[in-house]
Amino acid sequence: MKRENQQSKIKNQTRIFLFGIWLFLCALTLWPTLTTAQTPTQPSDALVVAAGTTHSGDLATIGQAIVVDGVVEGDVTSVTGAIMVRGAVEGDVISLFGDVTFEPQAVAEGNVMAATGTVSLPNGAAIAANSTVFNGNLGGRGGASIVPGSGGQPLGFGGRFVLALALGLIAVVVATLLSVIWPRSITSGARVVQLAGSRTLALGLIWLVLTVTVVGILAVALVFSLLGLALVPVLLLIAHLPYLVGLAVIGQAIGERFGQRGAQAVVLGCAVVVVPCVMLALLSWPAAFGLFYVLAGVGIGSMFLLRAVVVQRNSVHY
Repeated sequence: MKRENQQSKIKNQTRIFLFGIWLFLCALTLWPTLTTAQTPTQPSDALVVAAGTTHSGDLATIGQAIVVDGVVEGDVTSVTGAIMVRGAVEGDVISLFGDVTFEPQAVAEGNVMAATGTVSLPNGAAIAANSTVFNGNLGGRGGASIVPGSGGQPLGFGGRFVLALALGLIAVVVATLLSVIWPRSITSGARVVQLAGSRTLALGLIWLVLTVTVVGILAVALVFSLLGLALVPVLLLIAHLPYLVGLAVIGQAIGERFGQRGAQAVVLGCAVVVVPCVMLALLSWPAAFGLFYVLAGVGIGSMFLLRAVVVQRNSVHY
């Protein structure tokens, strides 16, 4: 009787989990900013460097767009604000949580980054000739990676698929290696997912919110400090490491549902998670990463719940 109740509880939690994923996908479909590229316009309250004028030094705003029609002798940085360059910038052009748009006659001598947005580089723009371009959305005519001279290369449908597939394969390989290195922890985490799916999902969402907040704050601090743009990719890489652990956990939990064990279960389960993300990346990179974070976050939540149980048992024993 007790076993039947436990199985019924697991089925109910699985239904809740799948329903939550369905709602998440529906929200992504209805959110136009995630599925279509938005063309930035010049807001009426933007900070404007007028044509024929020169601004000496760096230019930075928070929550306000920047339009450069003249010349800026320094860096141009905006947090949550779009940047439009029609003139010339002698330093870096960086927008966190906004788009960066250049006109054909624009000139930018330094690095260019749109951390979560799109870098629009039309033909004729002299951008980052000896520097780097980072395009957060990895779409359109923008730098598909942090590579010198990549700013003018288009990323088409085939390129998006190859890049998404490569990232997915890397995630599966790393998650499988983690399951081999820490088999007991990953297996225990998978058991927690099966027994408390709704709670692990909630903890995973909390972790996602905390990660976005902390990474955002640190990214802003790096951009406005002397450390600069180079450490931002390192920060993003570190932030993704827990999600690879979570992918291994949720992968094994799914793989065991198909009757597999050990590394085979992890590979199969990770494929079940990664393939929809790869397909979704062909439509929207933010949506694909969002789905990955939610699914892998369940594994992170299970590890937190597992650690809490271990601490409680040790406390009782003590």
